Amino acid sequence: MPTATDIERHAALDACAAELTTADPDRFACLMLAPPERRPGLVALLGFAFETAKTADVVSEAMIGAIRLQWWREALDGIEAGTPRRHQVIDILGPAMIVHDLPRARLDRMIDAREVDLEPTPFPDLPALERHARDTAGQLARLQAQVLGVTDAALLDAAEDTGTGFGLVGTLRALPYQVRRRRVPLPLDRMTTAGLTVSAVVEPHLRKGQAARAMCEIVAAIAGRAEAILTDSRRAGRLPRPVAGQGALARLYLKRLAGAGHDPFAQPAMLSPARRAFTLLMTRG
Repeated sequence: MPTATDIERHAALDACAAELTTADPDRFACLMLAPPERRPGLVALLGFAFETAKTADVVSEAMIGAIRLQWWREALDGIEAGTPRRHQVIDILGPAMIVHDLPRARLDRMIDAREVDLEPTPFPDLPALERHARDTAGQLARLQAQVLGVTDAALLDAAEDTGTGFGLVGTLRALPYQVRRRRVPLPLDRMTTAGLTVSAVVEPHLRKGQAARAMCEIVAAIAGRAEAILTDSRRAGRLPRPVAGQGALARLYLKRLAGAGHDPFAQPAMLSPARRAFTLLMTRG
């Protein structure tokens, strides 16, 4: 007979999954490719990633965002101490950390990376942007692979690469949303070389002519790096389908972006449910 704790965890899992269907539909669809017994751990990780990622969007000041991220560090402390805080993600993340022996350091790395999001400044260069993708989406995919039973170091690295490529593509897809918030997550060195200012990106009336061409060239460079990372990740061997699916979706987004001349403002940021489902159905590990 289910205990009160079991009932609470099932409720937390259901609530978290319901939120993720709209908050992160691509990766949520990917995790549905997993065996049912592995899904709670995957939902927990995806919920943790979403809660930390949205920090910059839900706070009005960087200091408040830093406090919110510190709350999550302390929440992980509570899990390790056996005194977890009450939160629907913590309710399911705690058991997942124990059952799948998830390393705390990689979760901390995901939190630390979100400090960067609190400042509305471009990344210094492409390697810095890539590190951010690796520290967030890359760590998420690596931990997901571990939940799915991957122990081989090369495959775990490949899963991290897949997540990193997915994260870079996500940055490009989110660019229209970010510039509406006057954030420009592009490499500053490339912007400077191209004579592209932050204002020319965030102001629609300035985003034309040479400025528009320069922005598309920078986007193309980021897309090229994402594609190279995704290509390398496939050489290590077969990944679990929920992780491989992220790579498949990222490659589809890259193809569409290339077809739009690498203009992220010229195409929808999301796939239709039917196209997403078909892509994942055809995905092999």
